[in-house]
Amino acid sequence: MIKSMTGFGTSETIERKWRTTVRIRTVNNRYLAVKLHSLHGRPQLQVYIEKTLKDAFHRGKLDIWVDIEQQGDSRKKRFFDVEVLRDYLVELEEICRKLSLASSPAISDLIQLGAFQPLQEADEELWPIIRPTIMHAISATTDAREKEGSCIGAELKRLMDELSLLLTRIKERLPMLTEELRSRLQQRVDELAIEIDSDRLGAEIALLAERSDVREEVVRLETHIKRVNALIDKTEPIGQELDFLAQELLRETNTLGSKSKDLQINSLIIDMKVQIERFREQVRNVE
Repeated sequence: MIKSMTGFGTSETIERKWRTTVRIRTVNNRYLAVKLHSLHGRPQLQVYIEKTLKDAFHRGKLDIWVDIEQQGDSRKKRFFDVEVLRDYLVELEEICRKLSLASSPAISDLIQLGAFQPLQEADEELWPIIRPTIMHAISATTDAREKEGSCIGAELKRLMDELSLLLTRIKERLPMLTEELRSRLQQRVDELAIEIDSDRLGAEIALLAERSDVREEVVRLETHIKRVNALIDKTEPIGQELDFLAQELLRETNTLGSKSKDLQINSLIIDMKVQIERFREQVRNVE
């Protein structure tokens, strides 16, 4: 199933004493880019989260916000790391003994040294708590991307059907071109009232027909259309290959237009370019 690169998902859970809120927003991008807008003081958690997102998504610009709030009675909370304070105090007392200082360390000394560090649980302990919330948000985002991707897939198939129909009309026109070319050349010779050998006329017609032969481009276009239709039904990410095929479709159509001298075919080629441009716009949002 095709997935869009546009999606949004949220999740909120309370696990033990922690409330975790996660928001994920994804938009179009040529490659995968992850930006975490929170938890700047917890580098290890950032690493865990970014790796989880990169495992879940393949393409797009991802923005994620993770808020962690400790629940419970604030009167029972400890705001400073007592173990850090104890280490500072033990070190200061040791210095006082070695230097034979009369006074003992005071609270003001600990404050000046920056011993009052905020108490926070280790990243390794928090990760199992917040991971389920992140996975729920990823699942919600994926569902949104799949829903939009389903609409995109239907539109891509419709565009390929339109392109195939235009290509069929071009193929139906091809057998008539040589005869019309012969008729125009003969008419021109008659208008100029000149004598020309029939073999020479035939050779000129063959040369002009060869220069304007677009059958090879038609076959390539048919092959690309078949490949697009096959990709639409696949489950893995196909956006980059579809983007490449869009370029190839346009390139072959441009070549076909440059070789064709027939007004009816050229009109059909313009319609083909319109469909291919619409195809390219849709493909830009496919993962």
